[in-house]
Amino acid sequence: METRFPTFRRWLTISVPFPEIWNRRSTWAQQKSLLRLLTLGTEENLPLSPLITAWAEDESRSQRYRLYRLAKLLRGGTPLPDAVEEVRGVLGDEDILAIRFGAQTGTLAAAMRERLNEPGPMASSISPRMRQIMFYLGAMLIIGSFIVTFVQIKIVPEFEKIVREFDFPMPTALKWSVAFSNIMANYWPIFLLVVMAVAWLLFSSWPGRRLRRTILTRVIRPLRDLHTADVLEKLGVAIDAGRPVAGALSTLARYHFDPALRHRLLYIRNEVEQGVDVWQSMAGIGLLSAPEARVLETAERIGNRPWALRQIAQVKKQRTMRRLGQLSELALPAVVLLFGGYVLFQALGVFSFLSHVVYSQL
Repeated sequence: METRFPTFRRWLTISVPFPEIWNRRSTWAQQKSLLRLLTLGTEENLPLSPLITAWAEDESRSQRYRLYRLAKLLRGGTPLPDAVEEVRGVLGDEDILAIRFGAQTGTLAAAMRERLNEPGPMASSISPRMRQIMFYLGAMLIIGSFIVTFVQIKIVPEFEKIVREFDFPMPTALKWSVAFSNIMANYWPIFLLVVMAVAWLLFSSWPGRRLRRTILTRVIRPLRDLHTADVLEKLGVAIDAGRPVAGALSTLARYHFDPALRHRLLYIRNEVEQGVDVWQSMAGIGLLSAPEARVLETAERIGNRPWALRQIAQVKKQRTMRRLGQLSELALPAVVLLFGGYVLFQALGVFSFLSHVVYSQL
């Protein structure tokens, strides 16, 4: 198609950025590259603004806009944590938290280096599958809305005329179909607003992403386990650098992007200040299991707490990703069954009436 219609290729590659209205998030590779640049610049004590400006020349339009803005903020004297927080979408929430945590605890390079040690995006095997499910869901909603609208506007009114003229009893399935169509016809502006709100929540970069995280972490437990594993890694960085655990917990309780986890960390920090063991407090509130708490208590006596924290965090992440993978495998059949049930409901409304008419004439 590109060789026959070269004009289409130019149109399809046009990128119109809307940085303040619908800002597309940077990809995982872009975030990883920027974080690596920031880490190297911090470790080598290099000025970050010129490095980011030079890096921006090789990026796409939307990412270039973000990097130029980030370089401008740094050039104006804005601290790095505040700058990456202000430029929405330039880094992920976990990366921003690592920079903020490192700046507050004096372990900036170590905290960013810990984030770079991630072998790949946490949802690398899940995100493509979920995108396919969302595409299927959207396509079926669009196609199904046209078909159902045609049936309810052209077919069902004719059935109602036959019922009135020949005094046929209306089947139960057809009654439900008519009642459902009447509800949709009377309250369609509300349903349209709901659909637009859900679409904005699913695809907007900010603040939709924050709302998605808040809702999903409350509903899906494996996501909370991922955040807990990230907290354990950061505690390992702080302990390895000789920083107090209470101070690290205070920083995480103040700046973590998950509100529910922030409250839990604040509670743990208060208990630690009252003399309660930090690992027992985390186990009591559900962030650690009892065996994990005992492992950390043993590691504290031996003197290898940072290593134990990293190992527990890695195991948590691997176990959680397996659970999320299983949930994503079940999502597509659930969506297909949902649409199949709705199609069956519409078919019963039509064919039950037709079969009743046919058999009544025999």
